[in-house]
Amino acid sequence: MGIFDRVLGKKKEPPKVDECVLIHLDGVSLPDEVYANCDLSTLEDQLIEAIQKSRAGELDGNEVGDKETTIFTYGPDADRLYKAMEPVLRSYPLCQNARIVIRKGGPGSTQTEAQL
Repeated sequence: MGIFDRVLGKKKEPPKVDECVLIHLDGVSLPDEVYANCDLSTLEDQLIEAIQKSRAGELDGNEVGDKETTIFTYGPDADRLYKAMEPVLRSYPLCQNARIVIRKGGPGSTQTEAQL
């Protein structure tokens, strides 16, 4: 809160917390041809297009690990965000066996999980 806000008695509004959908991709047990023919960049491009088209939020990045890759997406309504991405997730071969976490708020908030 700035000095003028304190003097004028204005209260700082709490920051808005976006909801999120985390996509955990299986990095080890899919057929070799899936890993050879599909790539994270193409998947992210398709997800970004679907998210932007529906104005449901944004793709914020990824984290690549030894056994899985996580894609981070955020928006004001996690259910709407997932609905926008679901056709891509169900059709892109790299998403087989993906674990989807739909979180209704910041870390520690209520969440549901789905397996593709």
